[in-house]
Amino acid sequence: MKNSATSHVRLPERHKVKPLYEQQLASHKAALQQLAQDMRLVLEQQGLTPAIKFRVKSFEAYCDKLRKQNTASTKRRIVPISDFFGLRIVCPFLEDIETVSSLISAHFEVLEREHKANQHSFREFGYDSVHLAIRLTTQQTGRLLPGVRKTCEIQLRTTLQEAWAEVEHELVYKSDISLPNQSIRRKLASLNATLTLSDLIFQEIRDYQKEIRQHGRKRRAIVEQEAQGQEPIAISHPTTIPPSTHAGPIPSTMASHLEKTMLLALKAHSNHDLENAIALYGQLLGMQLDWKTRALVYNHRGMASFAMGSHQRALKDFSRAINYDPRSDRGYANRGLCYRVLKKHDRALRDFDQALKINPGRPDSYFGRAQTYYDMHQNDQALEDCEKALVIHSGYQPARELIKTLQHELP
Repeated sequence: MKNSATSHVRLPERHKVKPLYEQQLASHKAALQQLAQDMRLVLEQQGLTPAIKFRVKSFEAYCDKLRKQNTASTKRRIVPISDFFGLRIVCPFLEDIETVSSLISAHFEVLEREHKANQHSFREFGYDSVHLAIRLTTQQTGRLLPGVRKTCEIQLRTTLQEAWAEVEHELVYKSDISLPNQSIRRKLASLNATLTLSDLIFQEIRDYQKEIRQHGRKRRAIVEQEAQGQEPIAISHPTTIPPSTHAGPIPSTMASHLEKTMLLALKAHSNHDLENAIALYGQLLGMQLDWKTRALVYNHRGMASFAMGSHQRALKDFSRAINYDPRSDRGYANRGLCYRVLKKHDRALRDFDQALKINPGRPDSYFGRAQTYYDMHQNDQALEDCEKALVIHSGYQPARELIKTLQHELP
């Protein structure tokens, strides 16, 4: 590697460095593979499973980067390369980037952090990515080439950012045409803006789903709280809106209004504002809905009525839910609960039987039938259903509590 005329440092000669590169390449790749495995373990412990890629710079790329980095340097020593070792983590959603970044900071020594969105050079066209540099130990790296830092650059990207970076690299960075014309620049900028917007929309959808699930958990807590004043009961809760099976597309403005009204209803339901929730569910039922969504709304309204102690009204809504979706095991289980509370045990058993026929993998349906058997003083059958519930979910506490009661009563 020849020394540049404008450089104040003497760069290593290529023919002397290449044998060392070839000698150490296998150990460098093995070290990176181990680092990727360690990184994956940290992320998987938090429920994250992003794609992880790694690479060691090629010898040509190493030489070019070292030369470019030191061509105009005024320093007496070589300005080292910090990205000789590279790791790339590709996540589905924008929020995952920050989560992964925080986990890396907690488990590795982060030396540098850079957000590429702040640069916006012509070549990058708004390219976005978070780059971290973490420290590597000598044991990890082995003998290094001249001008290589004991660091690994980690790039954090979404799936769409990764797609853009790959295409941009081919069209712009590797192109032998130094400057695209204005038309091409506008097209590239438009594509990048579309992908950026898509990332934001994906994140909004995920946030919406999380909010729906959070309201579902709150509604379960409401029902459990209402049940404390009477014998133990169980109820099934739908937590998400199923995809539409409507014959034709619903206009976007109508779909948006439906989603907003549904979210308002779930918020009211979760906050124990049950009368308002029931009114909002009624508004939804006046809209253009496919059959499964209409069944879902009836199920929600029935749950709210049940929480208010209006068991007959809840019974009617659960029956309507079943009429619109005969394969709704939750509708049958919820109606079975109402029949049980109303002391109509034979009807309750038939509904729990049907719920389990449709979906035999729900422990709460077995538990609901066990409670009905217990009310009917058929303790052997109640015990058997509790045990079946625990086979499906070993930590299902209501079944464990009922077993304790049964064990004290069984001869």
